Amino acid sequence: MRRKKMLAVIVLAMTVMAAATACGSKKNTKEQDASKEAAATVATNETTNAESSLAESESEDADESESEETTAYVQKTAADSGSITSGVFTSKSGKYQITPPTNWSVDEDGDESVAAFTSPGGNDILEVTYIEGEGANDAREVYPESMEEYKKLVSRGDDLEFVRYEVENGANGSQKFRYAIRYTTPQDGVRYYAITGSYDAAAKKYISASGSVESEDKAVIDQIEAALDTLKLK
Repeated sequence: MRRKKMLAVIVLAMTVMAAATACGSKKNTKEQDASKEAAATVATNETTNAESSLAESESEDADESESEETTAYVQKTAADSGSITSGVFTSKSGKYQITPPTNWSVDEDGDESVAAFTSPGGNDILEVTYIEGEGANDAREVYPESMEEYKKLVSRGDDLEFVRYEVENGANGSQKFRYAIRYTTPQDGVRYYAITGSYDAAAKKYISASGSVESEDKAVIDQIEAALDTLKLK
């Protein structure tokens, strides 16, 4: 009888353990399922966030691209140095005029003593220098009468070629000049430089206009030369 009771207790204990094990297994399975679901949710959220970030990045790139496209070249026609009206630039006080190449902009940093103009691409420059009074003589360069003499004084890199050289000396040190050169430098490559101007010793006035052309396009050089022809004191 006692033996039967002990067997019954053992059987009951084993049944309880089996049930507990089954419950534990179910619990572990549920926990694993929950962990998998949580991991899947996290992965989904991360994917959604990544897709959202990518979309935002693409949107920003598109906005920047549109901004670059809409930021087209706009000619600047007025600055402290003066303004362009109907294609003609007149200095702030009206003391001189010049007609820069079509669609070139007035540099905002200049003033009446140094007015600069830049091409739409920004590589070519036209500059006017105007000085009056005691500083006029100091501002100018005194050019020798002959091109051969001037060649000994100027250094503009390799392959220096004079396109023209014209100097006219007047009374009391007055001078009119115009020359153009083509040369090569390691930094800039082939460049074209032309200048025209005058110094009036009696009036103590110096004015010059110079053009520096990086482009090898002859049309740009012709535009610079045409602009130099229009320089005049008022």
